[in-house]
Amino acid sequence: MGKDFLVRFDFAIKKLLRNKANFGILEGFIEVFLGKKCKIQEIL
Repeated sequence: MGKDFLVRFDFAIKKLLRNKANFGILEGFIEVFLGKKCKIQEIL
């Protein structure tokens, strides 16, 4: 189950980041996960 979960999460993040408007969703996730404020400027 561990590998399947990681693959699905990876796929979901890649699909989510195809649209730049979704960066706010990822920022919110990172802020909750790390407990620090962040701002995504660009994805390399």
